[in-house]
Amino acid sequence: MDRRDYTDRVLSSLRRVTEKEREAIRSELDGHIEDHMEALRELGYDEELAEERAIAAMGEPDEVGRELNKQYPFRWLVAKWGAILLAVWILVSVLVFSGEGTLGVWTGITERRVPNLSHHAGPSGGIIAAVYPKMEFTVGDDVVRIVRVCTYRSIPWGHLMAFVNFDSYDRRFMGVVGRKEMVLESQSGEKGEALIAGPFDWWNAGNGCVAIKPEDTYVTLRYDIYGESGSIQILLPEGMAP
Repeated sequence: MDRRDYTDRVLSSLRRVTEKEREAIRSELDGHIEDHMEALRELGYDEELAEERAIAAMGEPDEVGRELNKQYPFRWLVAKWGAILLAVWILVSVLVFSGEGTLGVWTGITERRVPNLSHHAGPSGGIIAAVYPKMEFTVGDDVVRIVRVCTYRSIPWGHLMAFVNFDSYDRRFMGVVGRKEMVLESQSGEKGEALIAGPFDWWNAGNGCVAIKPEDTYVTLRYDIYGESGSIQILLPEGMAP
C-alpha cells in the first residue's frame, strides 16, 4: 500500500466533511507521512522502506478514518497533534532502540573531537616504538583518521609487526559511519587486514597490522570501498629493533 492508497482508505470512512475539508485532510495526512519518511531517510532508509514504515506508523487506515469520522473536527485536531507526537516518537525510537541509529549517530558526533586512545586496541606484544601522525583522508561521506602507528614483536613467534589504529566519523551531522575493510601492505609485499568497525561497535575504532622488515620505513594502506579506491603511505616510527 502506498501513501495514496492509504489516504484514500482513510477518506473513504469520512461522512461529515466537505470536499474542501476532505482535501485538507488528505494534504495533512500526506504531510505527516512525508515527515515520517524524511526522518527515516536521514537515518539511511531507502525510499520504499521509509514509506512502508511511515505508513505502518500511522495506524490502520480504516480505523483512523472511523475515529476521525466520529468527532470531526475535534477528533481530527487530536489526531493531528497525535501524529506530530508520533513523528517525534518514531525518530526518538529509531535513535534510541536501533543500534545503527544511536551508536552510529553518537559516533558521528563524538569522533569529531581528538580521539581517546584508551578506546583503541593495542598490539598483542610490547610496543617497540610509536608515532602519532596527524593524517586523515576522506572516502565517501566518511573521514578516516590515522591515530597511531607502532611497531612490536608478535607473541609467541617474535615477528616484527606494524600496528595501526584508525578512527572515523561521518561529515554529515547526523550521518552514520560505515564499516570499512582495507588492506595494510609492507614494502616487501606482506599483507594484513585493516578494519574500521561499523556502527554496532560502540567505540567505532579500528586497527590493522602487517608483518614488516627492520629496513622498512613505511606501510601502505589500500582501500576499495564506497565505489572509491586509493592508497596511502604511512610512515613507520624510527627506532625499530633489528
